[in-house]
Parts: sequence; C-alpha cells; structure tokens
Amino acid sequence: MFCPNCGKEINDSSKYCLYCGHKFAENSEDEIYSHSYYKDGYKKSHTQNEKKEYSFGDVFLKGVFAMLCVLLCLIAFLFLKNFISGDLLSFDKMKYEQYIENPSLIPELTQPETLSGFLENLKEVQTFLELYMKLSDDDMDTKMETFDKYRKELLKVQNFNNTNLLDGNVRYQIPRTEKEFKSVQKQYSKVLNKVGLMIVADESYSKYHLEEDARFTYKKFGKYVPSDVREYLKLRAENYKPCMHKDELIIKPYKLAQRIGQYERFMNANQEFRYIDEVKDYLFSYAFIYSFTSDRTNMIFLNKKVFVKSDKKFLKKYPDTGLKELFSHLISSANGISEKQFDEMYPYEYQKNLDAIKPEKSDLADIFSTVRKNIMKLKSDANFQYTYYSATNTWGVYDPSKPLKKGDILLAQSDNGYEVYDNKYKKTNQTLQLEENAKFFIKNNQLFAYSPKHLQIQSLESSYGSLSFRTISVKAIKSIFPDVLIINIDTFGEYSVQIDKPAGAKTYMLISTSGGNYEGYRLNGNIQLGELSNMFTISDDKVQVNFSSETGNEDYHMYFINQQAVQSSEQDSGIEPTVAN
Repeated sequence: MFCPNCGKEINDSSKYCLYCGHKFAENSEDEIYSHSYYKDGYKKSHTQNEKKEYSFGDVFLKGVFAMLCVLLCLIAFLFLKNFISGDLLSFDKMKYEQYIENPSLIPELTQPETLSGFLENLKEVQTFLELYMKLSDDDMDTKMETFDKYRKELLKVQNFNNTNLLDGNVRYQIPRTEKEFKSVQKQYSKVLNKVGLMIVADESYSKYHLEEDARFTYKKFGKYVPSDVREYLKLRAENYKPCMHKDELIIKPYKLAQRIGQYERFMNANQEFRYIDEVKDYLFSYAFIYSFTSDRTNMIFLNKKVFVKSDKKFLKKYPDTGLKELFSHLISSANGISEKQFDEMYPYEYQKNLDAIKPEKSDLADIFSTVRKNIMKLKSDANFQYTYYSATNTWGVYDPSKPLKKGDILLAQSDNGYEVYDNKYKKTNQTLQLEENAKFFIKNNQLFAYSPKHLQIQSLESSYGSLSFRTISVKAIKSIFPDVLIINIDTFGEYSVQIDKPAGAKTYMLISTSGGNYEGYRLNGNIQLGELSNMFTISDDKVQVNFSSETGNEDYHMYFINQQAVQSSEQDSGIEPTVAN
C-alpha cells in the first residue's frame, strides 16, 4: 500500500510509515485510497478484484452446501423408498391373507344401483385383483383367466349410461352442447378417474356412457401380466382417445394412420395372442374410419393434401404393411375409395364386425367365483353341503364360488352330524343331530329333514344365527309336494285298507302325524320308489302295496284300486267286481 502522508509504498501490514513515521488508523482503507499518489484505476481494479474473489467463494460454498443437501436428500429418499415399499408389501400381504382366511370378503362385482355404490364396489374389486395378481401362488394361466374375466366385465360398463345409471346421480345440468358436456365430463372425472372410467359422449351430447380408461388398466395391472398382454395394454393406453364423433375425425389423420400401423404390426407379431380377435377388430375399425371419414370424402384441397401426406408417411414408416395397396390407392384417389373397393383391397380375412368386442348385456358376473372356490378347496377339509342366506331367508346347495355375507350359515357333514359354520367359515358351537338314515333335501329354497323312523318332515329354521327343527303340517307338505297324494298311516284302523286310486300314474307319500316308531319299514309291490323312502308311484289301476316295519308289530296291506277302470275291465271280461276287506 502507499502512505497517505508521503506517498511512499510500504508493507500492507505496517502500522507506521517507515519513511515519515505516519501512524495508520484501523480500517483506514478509505484514507489510503484518498491520497493524491493513489491512482483511481488501481483503486477501482483492487476493489473489483476483492468483490469478485468474495463472490466466487460465496457461490462455491453455496454450491457445495447445495450438493451436500441434494446428496443427503437422495440418500434419505432411497432409504425411505426401500423402507416404505417393504412396509407396503408387508401391508399388502397382510391384507391378502385376510382375504384368504375369510374368502367371503373377496368382493363380487354387483349390478349398480347408484353410481357411487358402483364405483365403491369396482374399486374393491380392483384392489383384490391387484393383490391376487401380485401375491397369489396360482400359475400365470390361472391368473390370466381371472384377469380376462375382469376385462370382459369392464367392457359391459359401456351399457351403463345417463338413462340407466348416471341420471339419478347428476348434480349438474343435462348437457345439450359439446361445451356443456365437457363441463359435466370434468365434474365426473374427479370420481371416475379413481377406478379408471371415463364418460364418453354418444351421437348427441345429451347422451353419454361409461367407458374404460385404458391408461388406468395399463398402469394398475400392466406389471403383473405377461409381456405380450403388457405390450397390448400399453398400446391401448397410448391410443385411449376416441378418433371419431359422428362423421368427423377428431384426431389428426397421421395419428389415426399411426394407430393402424401399430395395431397391424402387433397383430402380425402376435398371431397366437389371447386377445387377437379384439386386436383385429380394432385394426379393421380404424382402417375403415380412416378410409371413409367425412374429411376425406368431402375433402377440400387442404384436407386432401393433409391425407396424402399422412398416407405417404404411413407407407414410409411401415414398408412391409399388408395395407400398402389400400394406402397407395388412397394417395392417388381424389375422392377416397368405395366400400366395395375397400373390401377387395383389405388384406385380412376375418369377421369384419365393428361391434364384435362390445358386450350384448350389461349384467355383471362374479369375476372371482373360481378364485373363491379354489381357495375354499385348499382352505378346509370340511364337507360343506348347504348354505343359509340371511338376506333372502333361503337355503341352497353349498357353492364355494358365492361370497357369504353377515348372517349367512354353512352346514358341513361330519361324523357327529352337521357342524354349523358362520359366514367367515368359522365353526360355531352348534351341531345338528339327525336320526339314522334321515336326510336333508331342499324344496322352494328351504331346507327340510326327512325322518324315515317317524315318517315326518321337519323344516330347519334360523333365528339370530341359531338353528332349530320344526315338524311341518300336512298342509305344508302338500305345498312343497303339490303333485303327491298324502296318506296318514295313523288313520289305518285295520291291517288292510283299500284306497281309491285316480286314473293314471299317481305318486303317494306315507306320513305319521303322531310321529310313531316305524323304524326299518319296508315297502314292496308293483311300485316305483320316489326321492324319499316314504314316496312311491303306482301306474296300474289295481295294485297291492305291503308296508312292514322292522319290529314286525305293524304290517299293513294297501290296495290301490281305480274303481271305474277295474269295473269296466271286469264287465268287459264277464267277471263280477270284488272289494277287499
């Protein structure tokens, strides 16, 4: 630096001038720079260098600090990712095991009553399907059978529209124009996006229906399916937007031509694909639309130019296409081609049906019926035979494919009788004891127990989950066997009885209103035994039926006679009719 008193250059750290003895004050930089010998250029340069040096260091330190922060954040992210993914996987396994332990929890895709109810149900179905595809030990073919069922049922939602499903849930005005429809579409998207559905306008914007969002299906299930199915789902996701509305093309011609090329290439590379018919239908549909869109048939010069450019791009990108003849013709044609020409030039032979992939009905089926059934086969050795459905107060033969609900009951045959299980397949403390040779049977959606020892029929009734038997009356028996004639054996006063038989084959049933002991009884004669041991059918006009018990205390002879037929027969033969005592 320079001394402000004498102007001589001295050491920067000096407190006194070596030449004149001037004392320097602390922070006297301004005083030094004010000396006449100090050059303005040096001052400016010196100040700028100091500022630059300080700025560079500051930026460098900030940069190092920022890099450290980013590195720490990256390490924390990787740690949390591994931790969270592992934790989520454990949660998914726990949730899936709950389904396995209680198959009745496995959802059933049900017919929608309201939009909100349908969406909740579909979300539950999708949740289980994802867990099943990810965690099940079933082989891939079995998994894909279930996934195929899901896709088929999802196609049926196209039949749910604003007249049969959405109308009761509309919180917005019914649209009349494209602008109004887009407003409704935007509002519905908030709830539909969660389950991968979209609202699509029909011919008139006042009508619209639900449709699958292929992007959702690919994102949610693409990682769990075979590679060819994954590729196809991705192709569907990339081309999820509709290409036509009414007679107008609503995407660029080249975009539609590109779809055609992609579907054709996929079809040629996957001839044995499980959805190959679906791919072919899409390919034909897009090619047909491209050829006959109004933009082409009613084209002005600009439109023709756009299409010709698209055709040339297509042929250049797909030189091996089987549609080359078709696209070449379109390039040279001023007005497109006729449908007859299209059929002649289209190179693929199969059913050209634009509605082939659309479902005929909207009735939804149970996607997981087979899954539920297989789980039950592996889960228990219990011999389930009958199911009580509390919602309808009915009984049915056990079907493991049907989900159980709260209050439902299962009967499983065991050495001790029939064990009673709840809707979670857990054994209760109830056991039903049937007499020897007794049997259950179902009539009119009710479960009955037949006792051959006492010649009685009892109904099995449920009251708050507790089962009990109740002997039914003759009138009740007639209601469940309307074509059977009832014979009360308690009314027999003698060992032999004559019964007036109607003409033709008739079925009879022996019962005892008192419930006496008829253990080991036998029926014999010219009869045909029925579904219960106390039922028999007589075809002849005159038959003797013998009824005897094992104890030998009861031995009845029943004579079944059609009086008119027998008398007529005896008169014709000259024999006088006789009556048994």
